Amino acid sequence: MSDQERPHPRRRVVMLVDNAIDGDSRVQKGARSMAEHGWDVHLIGIAPGKTASRFELGGATAYRRVVKLWPGLNPLRQRLARARFPFAHATVAKAELEWERRRILRTEDAQRRLLAERRGRGGLPLLAQRVRTKAGVRWLRFRLSQTRGMAEAQKARPDGRLERFEASYWKLMLGDRAWRKLDPWSFRFDLAFSPLITKLAPDLIHVQDHRMLGVGVRAAARARVKGREVPVVYDAHEFVPGIKPKNPKWQTAQIAHEAEYVPYADAVVTVSPRIAELLVEEHGLSETPEIVLNSPPRPDAAREDWATPEGFRDVRAACGLDAATPLMVYCGGATPVRGLHLMAEALGLEPDLHAAFVINQLTGPYPDSLIEQAANLGAADRLHLMPYVPYDVLTTFLATADVGVHPLETGQVNHESALSTKFFEFMHAGLPVVVSDVKVMSEEVARLGIGEVFHYGDAAGLARGVRAVLDDRPRYTKPYAEPGFLDEFTWEAQAARYDAIYRRLLNGGPEPLVPSPRTDQNGQNQANSLSEPAGTEA
Repeated sequence: MSDQERPHPRRRVVMLVDNAIDGDSRVQKGARSMAEHGWDVHLIGIAPGKTASRFELGGATAYRRVVKLWPGLNPLRQRLARARFPFAHATVAKAELEWERRRILRTEDAQRRLLAERRGRGGLPLLAQRVRTKAGVRWLRFRLSQTRGMAEAQKARPDGRLERFEASYWKLMLGDRAWRKLDPWSFRFDLAFSPLITKLAPDLIHVQDHRMLGVGVRAAARARVKGREVPVVYDAHEFVPGIKPKNPKWQTAQIAHEAEYVPYADAVVTVSPRIAELLVEEHGLSETPEIVLNSPPRPDAAREDWATPEGFRDVRAACGLDAATPLMVYCGGATPVRGLHLMAEALGLEPDLHAAFVINQLTGPYPDSLIEQAANLGAADRLHLMPYVPYDVLTTFLATADVGVHPLETGQVNHESALSTKFFEFMHAGLPVVVSDVKVMSEEVARLGIGEVFHYGDAAGLARGVRAVLDDRPRYTKPYAEPGFLDEFTWEAQAARYDAIYRRLLNGGPEPLVPSPRTDQNGQNQANSLSEPAGTEA
């Protein structure tokens, strides 16, 4: 890059993300690549423990900040339960501790009876004491019962009538501000991140995903009060109304939070053309958001000095397989909606086939169920679990497999609209792709001629797709040999779009995609960097 092409010297970009940075390849690639483009990049994420930290991430500086609890408001169900059980203790643990007092009361009663017997006394005073002791024990029992009843009544019902009513009520009363009453997590992030954002005095804030949007916009608003304009780039990783809801309150809060703050964004970016269309429809954007695909770096940029702790540099070696053994691979999160159980079931239909899962957790209910499933099919020795590897070596690590499989569950908006990271990682690894019939990815596989599509839930269909690829693999890998075929799908090409957006917002250009309330600003600070991170991801 020539000096004339570089941005204004060290213009500062602060990126915000609601995770611990490790495991989020898009965020790490974005920070590294923008630093390589000449920007002074500072990435802020969440500390996984109780200690803040700072480290080098390529040419960027990354920070993890401790996010403390936010008291918020008690949900309606909890407040009503408190009214129903007015004599309950605050917690069951406190009630059970108080219940132990009955033993002291009974011991006191026994002591008085013993003393009365020795002194030859009794009568009404002793009877009254016994009645009072029994009454005290009954009162303790009653309060324990009240507390347990309240605890049961306070348990949230994911789709309960009270939760639905509360979500509707606050949405009616507050509109897009309803998230403050339903899920005020954004304030927790704000309290944790805002001192550092203020200290860094960014020229531009890049918000990674919807949870950070309010934090970024409020930071820009504080800067504006001081006479500085800080443009905000909103990087929407998914379509919020299409996220599978945890409960009605959570979903209403997330949608409202995004809707309140999107009008303040100076540019909107997203991960696929279909999600861009949905964002325009949902928020009435005047222009379609820029598409920055979550594609991997060029394989020739991979590190040559990397190996797993066991000394393996590729997935086939990590599985202990020779070149002739058929191997399908998956990389990414291990959850039921990713359909990994269909791959395990397919092992029972293809007796020579092996499956490698490069996943975020090797133990837990779902990974354990995959192991059990394979064992029941007599395929325990053909299922291989292994942890994430760094994103910049992942494609070369996967390249020795025969086929990449992404059996994503259909029906969810974001699944149907996605062009996921692993899709491009399989392509850069030179692997034919077998995907479920989610709309956008299945259409892309058919358009490019690089794999097969099966109906989600049909393990036999998945096995047939894998077998079709194994029987005629050159047919599916032929497109990869075409000059320039993968150029569009490299992170280097995508990062150039980030760079163009930054330049437009800081050096003049078209009007913002949506209205922004800010005025001009200038200002810079200086920050140091420390050690290299140890995180990995896929």
